[in-house]
Amino acid sequence: MKTHLIFSFLAMITITAFSQQVDDKSFQNKNSFLFELGGNGFAYSFNYERIIINGNNFKTAAQIGIAYYPPSTGMRDIWFPICINELYSFGSHHIEGGLGYAIIREATRDAENNPDEWFWTGVFTGRIGYRYQKPDGRLVLRAGFTPFMEHGTAHEFHPWGGVSVGYSF
Repeated sequence: MKTHLIFSFLAMITITAFSQQVDDKSFQNKNSFLFELGGNGFAYSFNYERIIINGNNFKTAAQIGIAYYPPSTGMRDIWFPICINELYSFGSHHIEGGLGYAIIREATRDAENNPDEWFWTGVFTGRIGYRYQKPDGRLVLRAGFTPFMEHGTAHEFHPWGGVSVGYSF
């Protein structure tokens, strides 16, 4: 099932890449810095995004971010969300959908709940949402449903959401 979803998503990106022409509705600024509350970095994240396919109605963006939570919070301390998002554009308004993976650093805890040993894990993540960005503008606003799917023994699904504000350059 997961393989079929990933294959379908990659096929959609490939088809869009070879079937569109760049024109005046494409983004003039292809790079963005975004601050996201909630979203793929759990409580917050700082993200860099690059538009890699910049067409008239379809755009593809690659995004990487980071979030840090101090050990005193008891949370998984470092998150690196990595996502590929597909945008369907109506001028300044965009429907956004994507898939990703958040690489997470965790600690095993000793009897006093102190970090004992660090290890890396991760969760699958997605995005379905709305984005506001003018083709020639610098402001980026996003809101979306960003669920997590933990793999391993649990296979737990966690519904989640997030809002972002960013600057495009």
